[in-house]
Amino acid sequence: MMQRRDFIKTSVAAAGAMVLGIGCGKDDESSALLPGTAFFPQSVASGDPKPSSVVLWTRVVDSLKGANAALQVQLEVATSPDFESVVSLANKPQLTLEAGPDFNHCIKSRITDLNPSTTYYYRFVYTAGDGKRYTSNTGRTRTAPSADSDSPVKFAVVSCQDYNGRYYNTMRRLANEDIDFVVHLGDYIYETTGDLSFQNVSKDRQVQFKKPQEAIVFNAGEPSEYYAAKSLSNYRDCYQTFRSDLDLQRLHENFPFIVIWDDHEFSNDCYGSTGTYFDGAQDETDVPRRQAANQAWYEFMPVDFRDNPDFKYDSSVAPPNDISIYRDFVFGK
Repeated sequence: MMQRRDFIKTSVAAAGAMVLGIGCGKDDESSALLPGTAFFPQSVASGDPKPSSVVLWTRVVDSLKGANAALQVQLEVATSPDFESVVSLANKPQLTLEAGPDFNHCIKSRITDLNPSTTYYYRFVYTAGDGKRYTSNTGRTRTAPSADSDSPVKFAVVSCQDYNGRYYNTMRRLANEDIDFVVHLGDYIYETTGDLSFQNVSKDRQVQFKKPQEAIVFNAGEPSEYYAAKSLSNYRDCYQTFRSDLDLQRLHENFPFIVIWDDHEFSNDCYGSTGTYFDGAQDETDVPRRQAANQAWYEFMPVDFRDNPDFKYDSSVAPPNDISIYRDFVFGK
């Protein structure tokens, strides 16, 4: 069994919380924070709001230290956007987390012992090699109402957000709406880079794989050539590119998401570990590809796994037992 001290060193951590009525927002250390979007290229996100808990997410990179470095990051949570009233995490004003290469330097922290129907603010802080402290954008999240509450709750529902040749003007407007939570019904990514049968490709809005040799190629050598993600690197490229969109980032920054997947998180019209690009003309069952898709989804989604907050994706476990995404939520009466 994994010991807690070892668990805290992974990409996922859990911490109880309590509010400290101290002015931590104006001390010398905090006032020296610098904008750190270069270190947090996908910004921040929160998800799976419960009456007393929520999951917080970010991804941190440091080009000078390289892709294989383990990076120490501090998480701060507060009840005000100026971080005057910070929330104690594991009896400290900050929770130290480690972003490692095994999960693409993604971090998820399950914060517990929160108050229901309460708005919280959070940010991640990274100390770079120059000794300066850089902060992510500030995220805003909210807990669910208690089970006996009769207060109204407002949800927005979104799905099918292809990036290739498309813009998220709907999300730009939605980020300013008076809502509490966002439910995402899947197709968070599209695994193909330019299938002209349904995707519009433009120079500014197209997923490009760092390792196209690991992808599935269609119409090779023709003007209509495009790829489908196959490797873990390919699927990570999809999430990194989609989440680079500033409108999608802002929606995540403003509201907690409840996320499930559809088919394009793996493969169009798939079933199990089998794709359907070739209409049965060849065997498209590909277990490693399914595992790569599942791991990338696990890395980038702020999900609280059912009855297992310590869950870490294990690629040695075969689908469908490698991951379970179904879970329950209750919002008041």
